[in-house]
Amino acid sequence: MKKYLLALGLMMAVPFSAQASQAVGIFFGSPMSGIQYKHHDLRFSLGIDDFGLAFDKTFNLGSLTKDPGMNNLYTFVGAQYVDNKYNKLGVRGGIGFQVPVDSFEFYGEVGPTLYVVEDVDLELEGQLGFRIRF
Repeated sequence: MKKYLLALGLMMAVPFSAQASQAVGIFFGSPMSGIQYKHHDLRFSLGIDDFGLAFDKTFNLGSLTKDPGMNNLYTFVGAQYVDNKYNKLGVRGGIGFQVPVDSFEFYGEVGPTLYVVEDVDLELEGQLGFRIRF
């Protein structure tokens, strides 16, 4: 029950602001691969190969630095629950890139996740994927 309250608290603490459109797609990576829904600067991921849930807030580096040359780069923070034989709940962050092509976008990202349930563990994780914007 505590992990659900923590996840809810993290979601409520994130400011809701818009920077981009909606998109849905698939991703492959560690610790899970699955489907993802992006609504403006918020992302919701569902792991299918190993069950997992993730919620992230993204920040466009071009907007943060006021440099349009960095618009394809972003940073993110969020929370993740993964059931990979053990229930793991962690906070994560990292940096990524996205390349828009017509109504698609390809992306990749990497960053550490600090797991805090069962035992404390820090893992470097990443993913590659594509999304269809609508």
